[in-house]
Amino acid sequence: MGPSELADLAQPGVLTDPTPFADFLTFVLKDGDLGSEAVGDALQMVSNARKSIAQKDSTADMTVTVGFGPASWRRLFPDRAAPPELVAFPERREADRHFPSTPGDLFIMVKSKRMDLNFQASKYLTTGLAPIADLIEDVQGFVYLDDRDMIDFVDGTENPGGTARLNAVIVDVDGPERGGSYLTVQKYMHRSAEWDSLATSDQEDVIGRTKFDDIEIADDKKQPFAHNVRSKVKVDGTEIKMYRQNRPFGNAHERGTMFVGFAKSASTIDTSLQQMIFADADGAYDHILDFTFAVTGANYFVPPQSLLDSFA
Repeated sequence: MGPSELADLAQPGVLTDPTPFADFLTFVLKDGDLGSEAVGDALQMVSNARKSIAQKDSTADMTVTVGFGPASWRRLFPDRAAPPELVAFPERREADRHFPSTPGDLFIMVKSKRMDLNFQASKYLTTGLAPIADLIEDVQGFVYLDDRDMIDFVDGTENPGGTARLNAVIVDVDGPERGGSYLTVQKYMHRSAEWDSLATSDQEDVIGRTKFDDIEIADDKKQPFAHNVRSKVKVDGTEIKMYRQNRPFGNAHERGTMFVGFAKSASTIDTSLQQMIFADADGAYDHILDFTFAVTGANYFVPPQSLLDSFA
């Protein structure tokens, strides 16, 4: 199977570029027996809402991407083997740094070039899923300036593109998970006052890139605690990529970043987070965590499009 055929298996939103607007919806399943008919009707609604709303403006590039957590996979698809790396997000803590593990059975990312279409899709998805799941969080992300996050650095510069993105994101081993992707979602809040009090050069040391022109700092001048050092995953000297579809959110009062990371192996994202939060033998950890903190954390598997189409 060639790259294009593998890409055709995936849910389109996994591979497409981030759009100016994105809604990130987190659901938890209701207690008790959901019933196969109710599950089928709810998942059919996902497909129907996406198609109906997307056709209102074909230039808006709307996609609806659906991921399932480990507990919900077992309940919704009892006859389908769970992806082997789909496990609950583990809580991590060291010193003042904390990655909490929070509820999340279904995660839906609605993205397009129009905020109003995203809102309409999210409204209908919430209604359609209501018989089996409750919406517990809706975060509306948006593009900020030239793809900057709310600490004013360009986000996603090192994202892979083209075939490299496909190779980094889509599961290519034989089995029912082929064409799917592992996903980790965290909501980060920023300590803006503390961050803004730093000199620009100190901020650049924390990130590992220049602030205004987004140039990576040379390796021999980069700090060992820089974000793009601690978050980078290497195996035998070769970097293993993930694809971040992060988006900032917030307002003048409070703000943050949604980390939305896709990879063909959950271990890639897991290793990155471990390196960020836990100090190495020399005491280096990701110093961005001195100025931003996670308030959610959940793992999902985004199955191939064919699984969703089977309910349409």
